[in-house]
Amino acid sequence: MTDILPLNQILLGNNLELLATLPDNSLDAIVTDPEYGTASKTKVQKRGNKLVEFNISWDGSFPTAWIALATKKLKPGGSLISFTDNKRVETLWNALKANGLNPLQNLYWYKTNPPPQPRKNFQSAIETAVFARKPGKIIYWGGGGATPNVFQYPIVTGPERTAHPTQKPVPVMRWLISLVCPVGGVVCDPFAGSGTTCEAAWLRGRNYIGMELDPEYHAIATARLANVQPNIQFSEMIG
Repeated sequence: MTDILPLNQILLGNNLELLATLPDNSLDAIVTDPEYGTASKTKVQKRGNKLVEFNISWDGSFPTAWIALATKKLKPGGSLISFTDNKRVETLWNALKANGLNPLQNLYWYKTNPPPQPRKNFQSAIETAVFARKPGKIIYWGGGGATPNVFQYPIVTGPERTAHPTQKPVPVMRWLISLVCPVGGVVCDPFAGSGTTCEAAWLRGRNYIGMELDPEYHAIATARLANVQPNIQFSEMIG
């Protein structure tokens, strides 16, 4: 373990090993989007006027081991937001609680442009996240007293879409980060994927630490942040 945080970097490797290197009680917030454990080999996505299938066989497990380490690395009063499959909410909620966090609320992202359903079924137009805090004096809450737990944003389309099949929109992560982390604070994403959380943190004037196991997605995220950082000065960003 080191006392120096690798700020504004996306680290390549196993997040359990990488989290273990961070100082305890050093992160203001964790905002992340782990595998959902759907065990599906393909994901259907709309690209323009076409439906495209992606191989997501890597999404066959539902990880919870990272939560114990995440709890240790969060500052007392720090926040954690983790997306999950709608059917896994109770499992995630219980895992957070079992590892010393206080789950407080389910969050619902309503997709204003969900992909069409190729089968005879309803479209999937929401994704769920769980909001939790580590016991202690609350570090930061930017939502006042009237912030609903349902928020509307479109899914990623157009030139900002990368090769990552489960990419979150920057506005979603940017909004969540602005609620749970102070300006100049540190946000960690142990499942960085294509780097959306890291980009959103930087755009909101927060430091980030990303962790990604897959070399292809790590390369995408690293290139993405390298393009964003020189164009926006950290000191000029607002909360």
